[in-house]
Amino acid sequence: MTAEPNDPKPDLAPSEADFRNLADAMPQFAWIAEPDGSLVWYNRRWYDYTGTTPEAMQGAGWRKVHHPDHLERAANTFARSIARGEPWEDTFPLRAADGSYRWFLSLAVPVRDADGGIRRWYGTNTDITETREAEERLRLSEERFRALIDASAAVIWNTNAQGELLPPQPRWAAYTGQTEEAYQGWGWIEAVHPDDRARAAEVWANCVESVQPYAIDYRLLRHDGEWRDLEVRGVPVLAMDGSIREWVGINIDITARKEAEAESERARAAAEAANLAKSQFLANMSHELRTPLSAVIGYSEMLAEELEDLDQPGLLPDLRKIEASARHLLGMINDVLDISKIEAGRMTLSAETFAVDALIEDVTAATQSLIAKKRNSFGLDLAPDLGAMHQDQLKLRQALINLIGNAAKFTEDGRITLKAERYSDADADWLQFSVTDSGIGLTEEQMGRLFERFAQADESTTRQFGGSGLGLAITRAFCERMGGAIGVESTFGEGATFTIRVPVTLASEEEEAQAASVTELVRRITAEENAHQDVVLLVDDDPSARELLQRFLEREGFRVRTANDGRAGLTLARALKPRAILLDIEMPRMDGWAVLHAIRTDPEIADTPVIITSVVNEMSLAHVLGATDYLVKPIDWNALKDTMERYRPAGRDGSVLLVDDDADARERLRRTLTREGWQVREAENGSVALERLDEARPSLILLDLMMPVMDGFAFLRALRGRPDGDVPVVVLTAKEITREEKASLDDQADRLIIKGSLSLADIGRQLRDLYDRQGTPPVSDDLKGVLDRIGP
Repeated sequence: MTAEPNDPKPDLAPSEADFRNLADAMPQFAWIAEPDGSLVWYNRRWYDYTGTTPEAMQGAGWRKVHHPDHLERAANTFARSIARGEPWEDTFPLRAADGSYRWFLSLAVPVRDADGGIRRWYGTNTDITETREAEERLRLSEERFRALIDASAAVIWNTNAQGELLPPQPRWAAYTGQTEEAYQGWGWIEAVHPDDRARAAEVWANCVESVQPYAIDYRLLRHDGEWRDLEVRGVPVLAMDGSIREWVGINIDITARKEAEAESERARAAAEAANLAKSQFLANMSHELRTPLSAVIGYSEMLAEELEDLDQPGLLPDLRKIEASARHLLGMINDVLDISKIEAGRMTLSAETFAVDALIEDVTAATQSLIAKKRNSFGLDLAPDLGAMHQDQLKLRQALINLIGNAAKFTEDGRITLKAERYSDADADWLQFSVTDSGIGLTEEQMGRLFERFAQADESTTRQFGGSGLGLAITRAFCERMGGAIGVESTFGEGATFTIRVPVTLASEEEEAQAASVTELVRRITAEENAHQDVVLLVDDDPSARELLQRFLEREGFRVRTANDGRAGLTLARALKPRAILLDIEMPRMDGWAVLHAIRTDPEIADTPVIITSVVNEMSLAHVLGATDYLVKPIDWNALKDTMERYRPAGRDGSVLLVDDDADARERLRRTLTREGWQVREAENGSVALERLDEARPSLILLDLMMPVMDGFAFLRALRGRPDGDVPVVVLTAKEITREEKASLDDQADRLIIKGSLSLADIGRQLRDLYDRQGTPPVSDDLKGVLDRIGP
């Protein structure tokens, strides 16, 4: 029925056809059943899905598309609803035309007549397969989550959006023993250690407010009454609109890890203490051993000279053996000290520019006696363009001497060759030195442990050839420290080739990285705080010492900043302008003396109080800050002669003041120098030496550092403070001198001689050379200013 266009009241009542079309357009299956449940009509969706026909679906034909496992249950529930006249609802799978099954939600309601009797049943079936699968996945996920919680040793918890802990929290309750009433809301904070409670609550509140992950460690009371360390992490879970829906977190018991870390720290501290004790023992023993060795070497050389004067050369070979043995012991002592420095991480480099040809010439001269000892010949294979290097010449020289000496020891009546060549690799210039011998060679197994400390090829080699097994270990450490490497190739019974490869220029990456880290630290610190606050700067390369001092100072109310070496400390001092500086002396890159000097000469920080904190009691060194030459016991007498000879006035006798507490050493020096034409006076310590100066001014002073009453450092300070204190000074000592100490002494003494490093025959030549020099450099104004500020 349709309405005419001008009909004011069109007939809009829907027809049966309209209802059928509407039913066919529905996404659900629609059906109609008689009062007894017999289905009499389905919409088109039913037939499209099932692939059936109306004839096949008459009566109970619907049973053909139901899943057999669910058919009887569905039929029974429908029958009960019909019998009771109540609406029906059920879920079950129905077979599609392709034989697969999908799940449907079936709903049916009765339509009654005026008398209340059921006239028809109208029903629908809605596909819920995806919904059921999603629900199943959610159920499995929840089961896995709960299984994870049950299986986890950690405490897993969740809160509402406001950060309040809401029941149930089974893992929290099981761990802490708190009841639901006790832990809900913010009650959980009562289980946190009183000392950690405020911090835990403050950080949690800030994270909830700022919607940031929660990360903290605190101590939590376990149900058995024991406080346990826990690592706590929590994250916000966001809703679709971006708001916080809830918080989920986890507490992991890290007590065992903390105890292990504490035990490791105790073990590390004990190891460091043991290592320090070992280093101190070696340093002390080196002095105690060098003193008698200097006497053995000195008296051997003196007796040799006297035997030559008496024309009794028959005893000279025995004396030379005594001297050689003493020098061998001295070399072993030096090797042990080198290994000690390497193990302690205190080995430093001193780069200088030098000609490679000159280095090789020096090495060749130093090793000729070793090569000739077993009748070996020596050859050089040098590339024409070796040029110059900027490296640690002393360590490279020692490494080459070690390799040539090693080759000479294991080769007899053979040939040893030193080869050197220069090449480029990875945009850098390198020098390669190879030492080849025709000796006993090495097996693969022997080469595997060759560079280990205190190790040689095998025990039989040690018994046959001797040695401490330190030379190659030291050589490898030197090469690696210089940025290079060492390798070996060998055929057993035919000889070996050791190859050193080092960069021509010592790399500066460590210094650049350190400067970058200091720059970033300065930028961050100065951005955080005003430089005029009560900041104390702590400069120490020992992390344990820094931690201990920092904890003490912070407990006293100071704000502490730290630096782990002198260069970083000086940069921070200039940036922060601290109230005070605690300064260690023995540090890498820039020692405490250099930092102190830089501070006192910087107008902006010159008045900053500086407190020296050092394990070495050398305040007197702060008053010296320089020596031109240095002699370390045991003395090489030939070098001493050469040193002192430069101070002899032309055409007249020179006078020498010997300052040493070792009477035997003074006697040997006096006899040697008197024979060389010197007038000699003696003093057993610095105080007596000052009295001798009042009596007469000598041409030259030979000064030991380690003496009672007044040591050499204090004497030098007093000498340079006198109007007549420009007397040339040669320092002699058995003390182990660092590179920084030697550099500090270079401004106030005139020669450095290591005791035992020169023979008696060389002493005169050294002295004559020194004595020819006119005057000594004065102490600079800057140095005087430093001395004034750091005086006792």
